Amino acid sequence: MDNLTVRQRFILNNLIEKGPLSMKGLSQQIDVSERTILREISAINSFIKEYSLRISEFGGNIQLNGNADNIQRVKNLFEGIPLLWMLTQEQRQLLITAQLLLAKEPIKSAFFSYQFNVVEGTIIFYLDKIENFLKMKNLELVRKRGYGIEVLGSEWSKRNAFAELLYNYSSMGKLLSYLYEDESDYMIENFFNTVFNHELINKTKKIIKKINERGNILKDNDISYFSAFIHILLSIERTNSDMAIELPEYIIDNALSLKDGCLIRDIDEILKEEGIKLPKGELSYIAIHLYGDNNIYINDEYSKDGFEIEDLIHEIINIVNKKLNIDIKCDNQLMTGLKQHINPALYRLTLGLEIRNPVINEIREYYRELFEAVDYACRIVFSKYNISVPLNEVGYITMHVGAALERQKTLKSSLRILIICPNGIGTAKILCNKLKDKFPQIGEMDVCSLREMEERVKIGYDIVLSTVDINKKPISDITVISPFLPSSDVDKISSLIRGKLEENNVKHSVFSIYERSEAENEKDFSAADEMLKNFQLKYISKGSIEGVIAEISDFLYSSKFIKNKDKVESKIRKREEQGSVVVPDSHTALIHIRTDEIDSPFLGVFRLENFIEMRSIGVSTENVDTFLVMIARKNESDYILEILGKISIAMVEDKEFIKDLRFGDVKDIRKKLIEVINREEI
Repeated sequence: MDNLTVRQRFILNNLIEKGPLSMKGLSQQIDVSERTILREISAINSFIKEYSLRISEFGGNIQLNGNADNIQRVKNLFEGIPLLWMLTQEQRQLLITAQLLLAKEPIKSAFFSYQFNVVEGTIIFYLDKIENFLKMKNLELVRKRGYGIEVLGSEWSKRNAFAELLYNYSSMGKLLSYLYEDESDYMIENFFNTVFNHELINKTKKIIKKINERGNILKDNDISYFSAFIHILLSIERTNSDMAIELPEYIIDNALSLKDGCLIRDIDEILKEEGIKLPKGELSYIAIHLYGDNNIYINDEYSKDGFEIEDLIHEIINIVNKKLNIDIKCDNQLMTGLKQHINPALYRLTLGLEIRNPVINEIREYYRELFEAVDYACRIVFSKYNISVPLNEVGYITMHVGAALERQKTLKSSLRILIICPNGIGTAKILCNKLKDKFPQIGEMDVCSLREMEERVKIGYDIVLSTVDINKKPISDITVISPFLPSSDVDKISSLIRGKLEENNVKHSVFSIYERSEAENEKDFSAADEMLKNFQLKYISKGSIEGVIAEISDFLYSSKFIKNKDKVESKIRKREEQGSVVVPDSHTALIHIRTDEIDSPFLGVFRLENFIEMRSIGVSTENVDTFLVMIARKNESDYILEILGKISIAMVEDKEFIKDLRFGDVKDIRKKLIEVINREEI
């Protein structure tokens, strides 16, 4: 066995443990070309020849050939080799990062060198890459000779980083199989057993099952189920290590008074039944993640007071229509779907949370132009609220918009289809629409999760499709396809329904609704010029956010920019209370509202004599001395809203603009504003 490299051992061990492997999948897993894999196979064959075994390649797959006794003899050779030695470079880096994120004290590089059987120079090389990842997560990697390696930063940021790297360690299908104990993947088991206690893992699996039995929040979404498992596991592990998360009181009060608050009490009871007592901060942390993609506020106050959700949606659709020269109708189904997604998404993003989107790459490929247009629209629209929308969220919004485009065709038929999708009904929508579009024989279509499939299959369907590999023996005749139906899957389904169908790649032929008259353009240009002409730079003496808001409102009213001081002050106050007004690491804040109490759009900068401490992203705070205030009319034109969006984006991306806002005079700021507005593309 010493004659084989680590990579060759990895390939051989996978063939023994898992059977035939896809060349393409293996190539992606170990990050080498298929040609390199063929060279490695040649070397492995030279080694296993004496055992009368051979690896063969056929049709893009490789398999180990030979009798069972000889295969077992080779398998026995692996017993003395630690599984951690056979991880890929990327998996080693992820596992090192995971251990550092959860460590109570610095770890020496020599420990990792011994753990993975590599020289310390290799570990140092890994740490350079790890450091870049941690910087993007607002964390700092400290490396000191004689001291060791540790990660500095908030517990909140550490856990967010841990969750992300876990999803990068293996595919969602394999992670779910590990959780549901459908199949054993030694690489995933190794990860969990290295980072967590085996007893704690099993106890947490038991806890999550009990939680699922008492509430409906996880039943239709396998990924939410896995996410809940991870965050509860982290809560228990960190509490046991005296590293419990500390959250501000307003977040704790908010989280523990969510809809279905009884579920949080049930979770507390279930944990206590297992001998686990978590502090309020940890229960709040669990609640936030359990309700992360649900509408969590009791009376939708978040939507009503802080963000006008319907206005945001109309803005997004209008920008997409304009950019692509199409006409997407904002019908009830699209409005409802986007409201249900955006409302909780705003809450997640103000806390620095991000949900997983396992099909983001396919969304970007299938909806290439639409995705780019939605991404641009989200930047323009949400930047005014100082919210950066990650690509995972853009992907989900694109799916809703794309589904609206594809909803035009509804075909009737008699065939019944079951779709097994681990990411819930939302992700399956695009597949449903595409199937109906391409196959007129399809009538009824149902969607279920992995946990429901055995019962649902018993009902009886003509065709059962799945977006992930399923290895359960009792269930057969399941066809695995991509949610976006590439041509290979079209052929696969065509044969299943007994007859080829001609691919119907429908191109939506729609006309622009953005042919504007000269009068409309002139009106918009005039409003923009007036806004710049009336730009204000004022100084404020107040030393609290309440005082700042009051003084801003007083100025706006006394200068006759607004009609009702109390209403505008209340709206600004509610916007600030929702958070996400501070631009991180800039000492500036952005406040944007829309109101009927103004006749023309307003733009102004208000500077403080001294810093005041304000809530920033997640649970952090920042000292602020400059406010940019943007007020638009309730029925503001798309042109003005897009201008305000460009200005907001510049606050995040243009450091020189921030300098002008904090230290420049009126002339400097006006000049910079004109430059930003005139940029063709942000």
